[in-house]
Amino acid sequence: MIKTIKELNTHYYLSIVVLAVLFLLVFFKAISFGTPFPVTTTAEMYAIGITLLAIPVALKLFADKIKKIPEGTEKNETVRRYRNAWLLRIYIVNTVTMGNIFLYAISRNNNFMWLAVISFIVYMFCKPSHQDLENIVQEDKNVE
Repeated sequence: MIKTIKELNTHYYLSIVVLAVLFLLVFFKAISFGTPFPVTTTAEMYAIGITLLAIPVALKLFADKIKKIPEGTEKNETVRRYRNAWLLRIYIVNTVTMGNIFLYAISRNNNFMWLAVISFIVYMFCKPSHQDLENIVQEDKNVE
């Protein structure tokens, strides 16, 4: 269990660091795609909609996957399911964040910058927790 949490923490911090560095490089124009490409209002609305839908879906999907672990499941299977659900959640958030950073980089539109900032705030809700995993495993043991 500790090994799994260490692995997930590595994914967590590596995701934040890589995306934050990329964001800062784009923000300070160290990475540039030349002349900013104008983005249509429709594309902007879709980006906002996708961001605002993907974030709660990722968080809810994780919670639902954890709740659906059958009672009495062995420890290793419970840990595996937790790991898979957590990775799915973090990579959905990573994809949304990366998309917003990319759109900001090509358009220099501040709406995408703020969407990326909001996406970074979501990481506060995604940190893997040894205590949560232990509680899930304990719940399964108590049923037996």
